Amino acid sequence: MKRMIKGKTSAAANKKSTVDYKMPLADYHPNHDKHLCKIVEVRNMKTAGKLAKNARYICFLCGRAAKNKSNLCEPVEL
Repeated sequence: MKRMIKGKTSAAANKKSTVDYKMPLADYHPNHDKHLCKIVEVRNMKTAGKLAKNARYICFLCGRAAKNKSNLCEPVEL
């Protein structure tokens, strides 16, 4: 489905998000060291892979997926 911009369709209009969340991703909060965003930031990819296998939740902030919601900052069930 294409969106109309001033009477014309535009491929760029399809990619533009209508939601503009302005939340900092790197703010520290309790247990942040166990969250996938921090684990990937320090490049511990082996652990990140284990936590993401058979994912049931996705982070509302960064989009990473994990099996347990305790490994995400703002988990949402898939």
